[in-house]
Amino acid sequence: MAANLTTNIYGSVQTDFILESPKKHKKDIQGFEFPAGSNPNSYFCRKTGVDLIKGAVKQLLLTEKGERLMLPNYGCNLRKYLFQPLDEQTFESIKNDIILSFNKYIVGAKIAKIAVLPTGEFGPLGGNSLNVILTLKIDSEALKIFDVEVNIQ
Repeated sequence: MAANLTTNIYGSVQTDFILESPKKHKKDIQGFEFPAGSNPNSYFCRKTGVDLIKGAVKQLLLTEKGERLMLPNYGCNLRKYLFQPLDEQTFESIKNDIILSFNKYIVGAKIAKIAVLPTGEFGPLGGNSLNVILTLKIDSEALKIFDVEVNIQ
């Protein structure tokens, strides 16, 4: 007696989406635009990549610790350095504050270089504002390097 071997297929054939490599469908990190409401078409706009990281870094550097509800340690206390002379000790303190906060709250980028410049009417010996320039490198892209500039007043 010969056995009748048949195969029944139920459902649909696999789509190209399933057969493609998983790297093609890697999800980008997404977030809200900073500052909120700066786009006239929509109050909350979605951002990805460089725009998202630039907004997050500006928000982090311009926020004082204790200023944000539910996140009392969020931010960098950079305003306390405004009327101090920008010497090596002050620069190291600013750099340490930025690096600690950056590593804790920013995802998807690494700091390549930090520059702190006094701006204001008093010149390099002191001043009433600081210009902080961070050169950042995106983790997911090999050659994506960009600057974020924030003026602390």
